[in-house]
Amino acid sequence: MKGDIFTYIPQPVQDAGISPKVVRITDPNDTCNHLYFHNRSFTPDDSKIVFESERDGGNNLFVMDVKTHQVKQLTQGYQLDYFGYPSRDGKKVFFGADGCIKTVDLETCQEEIVLRAQDLVQTPVTKCSGAFPSWDGKKLVCFYEAKPDFGLIVKNLETGEAKIIIHGVQPLRHCQFCPLDNDLILYAHEGTWEYIKARMWLIRSDGSDNRRVRDHDDGDYEAAGHEFWANTEKAVYFTVRREGRVFFSKYLVEQDREITLFELDNEHGTITQDDRYILCDSKRGAGELYQVSLENHDVRVLCYQKFSWGPGTSRFHPHVTVSYTTHQAIYTTDAFGKPGVFVADIPEF
Repeated sequence: MKGDIFTYIPQPVQDAGISPKVVRITDPNDTCNHLYFHNRSFTPDDSKIVFESERDGGNNLFVMDVKTHQVKQLTQGYQLDYFGYPSRDGKKVFFGADGCIKTVDLETCQEEIVLRAQDLVQTPVTKCSGAFPSWDGKKLVCFYEAKPDFGLIVKNLETGEAKIIIHGVQPLRHCQFCPLDNDLILYAHEGTWEYIKARMWLIRSDGSDNRRVRDHDDGDYEAAGHEFWANTEKAVYFTVRREGRVFFSKYLVEQDREITLFELDNEHGTITQDDRYILCDSKRGAGELYQVSLENHDVRVLCYQKFSWGPGTSRFHPHVTVSYTTHQAIYTTDAFGKPGVFVADIPEF
């Protein structure tokens, strides 16, 4: 029930990777998943972890105190997706439900509607989600779906003004504010994005200067993986498939230039807060979760996530993301029964 408080007992995982400590933080009897790869399940002070669980029969938000492992149920009666996002002040969580973006307070569990997509969209809204706050906490971007219309909405959280900044003919997702520019948004065309000839796009928060990150070439050359921002420079990291091989690339926004970095077959990536390491999962091999040094491109196995990658399991993909200051990775896997949330320490090398 909403407001219930209980404790999970962390369970160490024996692993042959380089992480000195891997722990399952959720109970094996409850199906759980952390938030999405660019959504930072940790609050900004790393004191709490927000995750989802089917513990009460739905799929709702929960928050865990990192030190005590005490858990509180934040919402009830929802079947949420994995696009929740803790606010920049660490006091609430943004999430999508009922065609709206809502917040829930981490202390009181009080919910509020931030925006209602139907107020801006002409056709019936079927989904509103993907809330991502700007890094100064003053704006919010999200996506909506209202077939045949798809688009992105930006709301100014100070003035209350909300605006559709772009429409699409297929889903527009992965909307992310740049950490170094609170008016610059990265987003992705999903679905049959080859039709658009480019997956990754940049746009200003007022809807101006919409442009491709890179062109999609004909043939076996495509942006393949989840794109994400660097934290210390205006740069976007992503993966590219070329002739059956997979490479990590970096796009320098102000130079409008792409650099191929290293080859690594992977699915979803992220970057540590100091931009020193890329972490990414893979369907291949033994289910590795890789840690790559951006200084010398040394690739090591952080741990083994061993995810099943079965049909209909996208919510439980490892989708690794990181803490802000404690140098920890958080991911989901079903390798040990029901899907659960795991935290691994990230070593230096």
